[in-house]
Order: sequence, then C-alpha cells, then structure tokens
Amino acid sequence: MKVLGVTGGLGSGKTTVCEIFKTLGVPYFSSDEVSKSILFSLDIQKEVANLFGDSVFENGFLDRKKLARLIFSDESALDMLNKLLHPKVAHSFNIWKDKQQSFFIIKEAAILFESGAYKSCDYVLNICCSEQERIRRVLLRDDRSELEIKSIMAKQWTDIQRNKNSDFSIDNEVEKLIPQVKSIFNKLSKNI
Repeated sequence: MKVLGVTGGLGSGKTTVCEIFKTLGVPYFSSDEVSKSILFSLDIQKEVANLFGDSVFENGFLDRKKLARLIFSDESALDMLNKLLHPKVAHSFNIWKDKQQSFFIIKEAAILFESGAYKSCDYVLNICCSEQERIRRVLLRDDRSELEIKSIMAKQWTDIQRNKNSDFSIDNEVEKLIPQVKSIFNKLSKNI
C-alpha cells in the first residue's frame, strides 16, 4: 500500500482535495483533525498544563485560541507542543494505516515537511493557492484575525519550498480542481 502525503499552507484547500480523493475510493487520514482530538484528551491536557501552565486554560478547560496565540508567538512553545503531539499523531496514523485495504491512502498534514511526516509517504502532493485567497478563505472559515492568520502562515513552508520537495502540485485557484485530482489519481493508480 502506497501513501500519498497531501500538504499545503493554511487555507489552501487540503481537505477539499482529500474529499475529492475520498469520492474516488481513497481513504484519508487528517493529521490536523487527529491532532486536535489528541489535544483534548485528559492525559495530553495535563501535559499541556505542565508545559504552559494555566495561561492556556479557561475555567479548567483548554482554550485553543489562547494556546494558538501562545504557540504562534513563541517558537519554543510551538516546538514543545509539536514534540508532544507529533509522535502521538504518527502512532495514530500507523494504527489507522494497518486497518486500510486500499491500493493507496492519503496522509494529510499542513506541516508534512516541517514535522518530518513526509518520511512515511511514497509520494507528496502540494496544494498551491495565493496568500490573498488563503487569507480570504480562513477569515470566512475560522474565528481568526488577519494578523493571526499571517502569523501561522509565517511558520509554514512556502509553496515554493513545498513544490521543490513534492511529486505533484495542484493549483487550487483554478476552476478545474476535480480534473487535476483525477489526473493524479490516474497516475498513481497506474504506478501502483
């Protein structure tokens, strides 16, 4: 079974692309969603409290906005959180992968390269989109300011960096997204 890593910057359309692959019968693992669910487990919340104290909690509950403000303004805090979460996400991926019965699967991660998760992939697809369009999408989708969005983007690789290390690239600003995905699906289906 081959693994296609799907990556792209914040708001680039990774989930949309993965959902198109899903309609073609390709299962996908969302590292971002799994990371969020792991973050809210009690064991991890205790570790987060040990790392960052009560400043990221509100009424005894982890406040994702406070945590995001901290980690995207403090590189060492981001590194500490990544060291806590990434091994657990990788473990969850391996368990999920073992249960799949497809000729290829998808591992989606915004920071596929930055986290080293690309090492478990046979191919990588980068989803490209202009910064303006990505900001517009995230402003509509999330409760974040433009400044917060730009701060997150600044911590991620650029499309140029990701494209240099990717096997495939999709331009998610054009109207022909589905044909681009189907073309990659067909190439991978023939190679596997």
